[in-house]
Amino acid sequence: MGIFRQATVFFAVLSMSAFAKDGVTKYKGAWFEIEYPSAFAVEPSLTSQTMPGEYDSVFFAAPDESVRFYIFSPQWGGENRDINVRKGEHAAVTDKSETKDGTTRRYFTIKPKGKGMTRSYVETTNADKTVRWVIGIEYADQQAYDKYKSAYLKFKKSLKQFAD
Repeated sequence: MGIFRQATVFFAVLSMSAFAKDGVTKYKGAWFEIEYPSAFAVEPSLTSQTMPGEYDSVFFAAPDESVRFYIFSPQWGGENRDINVRKGEHAAVTDKSETKDGTTRRYFTIKPKGKGMTRSYVETTNADKTVRWVIGIEYADQQAYDKYKSAYLKFKKSLKQFAD
């Protein structure tokens, strides 16, 4: 292997290891960046309307499949149809909103009628609803939620949004 090829491989490995520090990896979407546990599988969902080849929403699934984290953060507003309540499948069990300094946060949980995942989300919008993003967690049961709660709180806190 030539010296140039060795240097290229070295820097590629170096940059990947810096990207996955402390068991956390960064994911860069079309208009956001977020950190998730490195062992989780990345499941891109809705493609960006404004950045071809990039995503506005992504799921991150735990290795045991008992939990998935979710982020929807488009450039502006938008419809996150990948988490809509599906008729006959789920029932909303909680829904509350609070507004402070022109920002509204809607907290809602969707529980399955039978077997399935409970889904809890926070939707954040500005006063004229031109800015909208949703972050959430799906979990099989309370034990799964408790197991991944601290990782989920770090996930939520790590969100960085970009503007054009």
